[in-house]
Amino acid sequence: MHHALQINPEAESAQSAQFPHSSTSPEDKRRFPRDPAKDLSEIVLAGRKFGYACMIHDLSKKGARLEVSCGELPERFILTNYTKQIKTLCKQVWRENRMIGVMFLTEPRSFDINDRF
Repeated sequence: MHHALQINPEAESAQSAQFPHSSTSPEDKRRFPRDPAKDLSEIVLAGRKFGYACMIHDLSKKGARLEVSCGELPERFILTNYTKQIKTLCKQVWRENRMIGVMFLTEPRSFDINDRF
């Protein structure tokens, strides 16, 4: 069953999100705390049959820090988290070498691992 991902206008219009690299720092002033993760995931681009493997290093209610091994990415893409079996539309907000920070534009939703999309 296919469901269209609904864009959250509040997330889309948010000012540039800050994603410091350390989620345990006492100076961390995020609205949503990050939890450490080691989630096998995939970046899926519109019109592409195959995605790019990535690793989620930490995760919050509204975003994540990913390690990627690919080059340039578009501003928006679907992040498919195979460990938690959820996917969401994301916006890349920063990149430093292989690490990128993303903001979730939709609420994560579950999917059947046998029906990727």
